[in-house]
This record gives sequence, structure tokens and C-alpha cells, in this order.
Amino acid sequence: MAKINHNNYLNTITELIRDAEKKGILHLITDSNEFSGRKLMVKGTEMINFGTCGYLALEMDPSLKNRVIEYVEKFGTQFSVSRTYVSSGPNVDLEVLLSQIYDGNRVLVSASTSSAHISNIPSLVNDTDLVILDHQVHMSVQIGVQLARVKGTQVEMIRHSNLEMLEEKIKELGNKFTKIWYMADGVYSMYGDLAPIHDLIALANKYDKFHLYIDDAHGMSWYGKHGAGYIYETVGMHDRMVLVTTLAKGYGVNGGITVFPSQNFYDKVNLFGGPLTYSHPIAPPLLGAAIASAEIHLSDEIYEMQADLEKRINYCNQLLSQTSLPVISNPLTPIYFVGAGQPKVGYNIVKRLMDEGYFVNLALFPAVPVKNTGIRFTLTRHITEPDIKGLIDAMNYHYPLALQDEGKSENDVRKLFYLFQTLNSGTSEPAVNPEIYQEFVVQHETDIERINMKEWDSLLGTNGAFDSNALKFMQKSFSGNEKPEDNWDFHYYVIHDHNKKPILATFFTVGIYKDDMLSPYGVSVNIENKRKSDPYYLTSKTIGMGSLITEGCHLYLDRTNSRWKETFKLLEEELSMLSDICGASNIMLRDFDSFDAELREFFIEEGFFKIDMPNTNIIEGMSWNCYDEYLASLNGKNRRRVRNDVLKNEDYFEIEIKDELSPDEIMIFHQLYLNIKARNFSINTFPYPVKMLKYLSDAPGFEFIVLKLKPEFSPDNQSRIVSIGSCYRGMKYYTMFLLGMDYDFVFTHGVYRQTLFQALKRARQIGYENVYMGLSADIEKNKLGAKQFPRASYVQAKDNFNFELLEAISSATELV
Repeated sequence: MAKINHNNYLNTITELIRDAEKKGILHLITDSNEFSGRKLMVKGTEMINFGTCGYLALEMDPSLKNRVIEYVEKFGTQFSVSRTYVSSGPNVDLEVLLSQIYDGNRVLVSASTSSAHISNIPSLVNDTDLVILDHQVHMSVQIGVQLARVKGTQVEMIRHSNLEMLEEKIKELGNKFTKIWYMADGVYSMYGDLAPIHDLIALANKYDKFHLYIDDAHGMSWYGKHGAGYIYETVGMHDRMVLVTTLAKGYGVNGGITVFPSQNFYDKVNLFGGPLTYSHPIAPPLLGAAIASAEIHLSDEIYEMQADLEKRINYCNQLLSQTSLPVISNPLTPIYFVGAGQPKVGYNIVKRLMDEGYFVNLALFPAVPVKNTGIRFTLTRHITEPDIKGLIDAMNYHYPLALQDEGKSENDVRKLFYLFQTLNSGTSEPAVNPEIYQEFVVQHETDIERINMKEWDSLLGTNGAFDSNALKFMQKSFSGNEKPEDNWDFHYYVIHDHNKKPILATFFTVGIYKDDMLSPYGVSVNIENKRKSDPYYLTSKTIGMGSLITEGCHLYLDRTNSRWKETFKLLEEELSMLSDICGASNIMLRDFDSFDAELREFFIEEGFFKIDMPNTNIIEGMSWNCYDEYLASLNGKNRRRVRNDVLKNEDYFEIEIKDELSPDEIMIFHQLYLNIKARNFSINTFPYPVKMLKYLSDAPGFEFIVLKLKPEFSPDNQSRIVSIGSCYRGMKYYTMFLLGMDYDFVFTHGVYRQTLFQALKRARQIGYENVYMGLSADIEKNKLGAKQFPRASYVQAKDNFNFELLEAISSATELV
């Protein structure tokens, strides 16, 4: 397997969070020494607090605070002993009261909701069970599931609240497992939408193996009898449902609650349930506050509080209904989500609202898709009706101004959230000012021959194997093929200013990409096993900059022009329209300098997230004309390696340089190429069709380096082809384009290293100083003198599902 630099999921998230942090949106710290619930002081600015989840304002209730003081005097600040040995009396008192809230069902209290999941899931779920995750289920649930994976539990994921997909999984996999657990939230924390709990109960009644594990943390206290929460109030307890909720939001304290449908389930967790038994319980002062809160929940006072909050919710809903703001959230809940679309729009709105004195949350990737960024705010009993009116008035005023600042319209946002009703006219306004189109000339073609090829070659032809001649070959090769993945649509874009000076030039191909293309080797092996029965599992139609067979800088962008960003936004608009027409799920911009901070910030603001690509391997400035001069250009260690592992083995082979291959050689080349595809998943793409090799043999500019093992070094004393490499004689770079090898001789005769070296040798023979050596096998190419250049791609996805499913598979692979 090729050694390669792969993308790290956390790096992708870190890039986006760091960007928001720099803009003063995330990782804020309060300034004041007091907290009233209604206001926050951040960076010297006092703001009305629409960003916390204490829905009933119980954290400031005098009875809870007084009970904290009482219990700290009675029991001190902690009870530092595992409950396996002894439980504190107040802990038991609290569980008894909570059990009353849930009509006598058994209840366990944990130090946090996260620790509840970590205790529950590995205890309840066996290696003979199947877990199906809703792809928006809270991260704390997913972390608990990772522990179940360690002992062999299979985990699947479905699209958010997609019951058809869920039932298909039950039918498909039901006979293979003892239990099937579906894990979801009751009230989702970002969009404030509700689990389809009636339908889920119907599935539980229909399928005996089907079990529910529901986290209703955001449904607790503000809803239902005794504040038992949205799920319990709606359906009660099913005998195959485990309900988890929290003390840390509407309830007003800290801690997690698990409600069990049976003594059997309760015992599984209570007897030895991970952190429930080995970590500290809730501290006595907070137990006192939790008991005081339970007493409120069991009294009529809870209904007064709920009605008080409901009045605010209804008032807010009424105000929002009088605006054109794209509200995504469910009006039942105190969680509100107003769509913003691209991150830069979200940044702009949040900053404007904070300047006006309103603290709200920015909902950002990975909690939501990058282009579904939004403004999330919550209502609590701390907030007054004038506060609510002030916020809605401020949003209604600043929202269109923020969109205008960023060159977007409300209809553009509605389109991203599939709110198809548009404002004013029946068609969406363009995302950029139409006047800009009058200042620039945008040329979009689907055939390279319709482009000024001389200009194209001057702008992009020197960057790799995608000058006009190479593109003609590719267009022929990837059209009219039998398999859908072998057909690409080509789209060329050139943008000039009014003086006919080019500012931007690039090309894209539309095709089917494997979503694990840049994933680690083991992840792709796992996924390829599933593709044996479902060839298009985890694949997406993608608009990709360049093509899957080229490398190099595929974008000419004149960044000395002060309006280059406006120009790129024109390209984005074109790509958005293309995406709608062809039904693509992703847009990928690729092969950028990973350390280009200006482009990184710009692309992230435009709604792309960064993914690390494999390094590109390049040799530049070669001037050697003999072996001694070549060896002298290497460092001492590599010099020895080349001398011992490459030059000494050169006599094994007959080397032939050919402009064309015979039909038999084409078939040999294709088989040798498939040898590599069968073993190397480091850059995982669909194999190229044999038709491409036929056209490659006829295409100008391409040549073939053929390595034949001499008879005296072959096991059967027969000469045989062991390697064929195709290379492109470009305008500046000699590019290694495609390679096939006989793996029987890779290690014994050094075929791979020899092929790479012969490419360098050929490049020098015909006068090249620069060689593109491809994206993988960094170590081997470094030995021959290549330098590694970190590269990045930027991706814009319509939703997160495939990305999160891929990350789940990646996490599972790491645990094996």
C-alpha cells in the first residue's frame, strides 16, 4: 500500500472553527463576575442572552440556590466514592423523585448526559446487536456507540429521520442480529425539529427486534406532565425504548437521567455501567439543587413556568410570521434556527446582532452542512417580550443588509434550505449583482475546441497534462462508455474583464466520485467490500475542478487584479447553476497550496470546507546529464539507495520508449494498471476504461515507457512486460500520467523504482527540467529526488450525510 498523506476529519473541523474564532463568533469568554441569566457581558459589551439552554430559568431559582447552600453545609462539596461501593442518600432521594416524574419507571442519575450514554450503550448493546444512528443524533450518543463498536457491534447510519431508509435497514439486516437499536434525539439541538416518535413506535410494534434509544435532552422540563419531556409526554414508555434526558438544560442543574422500561435493562447498567460505577457521582450541593428542582417538577409550579415560556414562544412565532426570515425550526420548541446559507453570511449577521446587543449562536459545520449555516437562538424565561421584539426587529433589519454585503439574496438562502417558495417574484434572484455580468465576460463551454486554445495553453497549459491537446484526448476517452462512472461531462470557464484581459480560467468534470477517494487505506478496503454487492455505495455525482486523471494547478486566477474575488464569485454562480442542472451533490476545488491562507479564508467564507489532499511530488530544476551528476544532486542517504536499489537493477530490464502501443500491448497495459487498482486504495477512484488506453496510444504528446524483464532474469526464461508507464510531454512539465505493473516483480526486481527512474531519465533525454511524479508513494519518490508539496481541496456539499457516514466508518476502522 502506498504511503500517503490523508485528510484528517478533525483538521477539517478545526479550520472552520478557527475561522469563526478569528471573527469573534466562537470561543468567547464572559467578562463579568456575575450571571443573571438574561444578560451576558462579552468583550466589554452587554448583550441579551439568546444563546443558552436554561429554558425555564431554574438555574437562578431561589429554591435551588438555597438548597445548594443547605446541602454544602450538610454534605460538603463532594462524595468521592464509587456507587458500586455506596451511594449517597441524596442521590437515591433524587432518583426516587425522578422516578415519580416518570410514573414509577426505574431511573438512574449520572454525572452528565454524556457519561450516561457512555454507561448505557456498551452495557445495553451486545456484539450480536445492530445499532442504527440517525445522522443528526447528538455527538455524545455517537461517542457511546464507539465503545460498543470496540466489542464488535455493527453500526449503520441513516439520513436524518428517514423512516423509509430505517425500515429498509430493519428488513435487510433484521435476521442477522439479536436486537436492532435506533438511536436518535427527541428534540434536535440545531434545527429544533422533532423525532417522528409516533412512527418510530409503530415500527417498534411492527418489528419485535426493533429497540429505541432516544436522547430527549432538549425536550426536558419545558414540555409535558411534570416536565418529563417531549418524548415521554407524547408516547410514554415503550417496553423496548430507553429514554435519556438531562438535568443540565431546562431542569436547571447538571447531570444525566436514564429512564428504563424494565428491571432487566436497569440492572444491566446499574450493576456495572462504565463511568456510572467508576467515576464520581453528582456533587452533594448539586444533588440538593436537583432535588429542589424535582420538587418543582412534581408540583403545579412547573405548569406555570411552562406556560410562561410558552407565552414567549408564541409571541416570538407571531413576530417571525410577520417577517420574511427563513425560519427552519419547529414552532413548538424554544429552539429557533434562521437559515443564513454560507458561513460568511452567518458571520455577518451574528456580528451585526452582537453589535446591537444580542447574543445568538452561529450554527456551523459539522453540526450543519457548510452551506446550511444559520443563526440559532433559544428562548428562556429570563428573556422578556421586549427582548424578543428587539431581537426580531434587529434580525429583520440586519438580515437583508448582511446578505447584500455578501452578494446573496433571501431567495438564495431559501433555495439552500429547500424552501422553494420565493419572495416577490416567482424566480430566485441571482446570487451576485447582475451588473457584475456587464463588467466581465463569462465564457462557459463544454468542448475545449470552442475555447481560444492558444490563450488556454498560455494560462493553464504549462501546469500539467491538461493543455488543449491533452483535453481533446480526455474528452474522447470519457464519453460514450457503458458504465456511468466512465462518462464525464467537461465544462470550461474563462472570465475576462472589459479590456479582454483574462482574470480566471479553469475546467471542471462532472462525474461519479467515490466519497472515500481520499480516505485512509483501511477505510476504503472496508467500503470496497460493501461495493461488491452495491457498486455505487458511498458515491456522489461531483463537479470536480480538473479531472480524476490530472494533477497540478487547474485554476488560473489573476490575484493581482483587485476584483479577483468578484470574478471567482461569478464562477461560483455558474457552478451553482450547473449543480442544479446536473444534480450534483458536491463541488470540489482542488490542488491548492495547503498553506495559502488568503484562499483558505476566502473559500471557507464562500461555503467550502477544507480537506487535506495527498502531497504532490515534483522534481524541478533538473540539470544533470549523466548518472554521476544525478547522484550528486541527491543527499547521501538517497544517493546510496538509488545506487544500490535502482542503478544496480537497471540491467534486469530492456527499456523501450514508444509513441504508440500495439493492441496486445494495450491489453497488457490495462491488466497491469488493474493490478495497481486492485491493491492501492490510497487514492480510491473507479478504474479507467480500456478505451482510454486505446485513445492514449493515439493521442499526441503521450509516450510510453515499457519495461521488459530480460529472459535471463525471468523465472521461465521468457522476456515479459513487467511495467508500462504513460507520460505526457507537456509545455513545462514531463508528467507521469498512468502506470501499470506486474506485482510478481515489484519487490524482487524493483520494478516500481526502476519505472520512476526511467521516467526521470527520459525527461532529461528530451530536455525537461521539471517532472510531475504523481500523488502517492511519497517515500519512494523522495528517494529519487522529488519534493513533497502539501495540497488541499475545498468541498461544498449539499448535505453532511455521506461525509458523516464516512467518518463513522473511519472511526470504526481505527478501532479494529
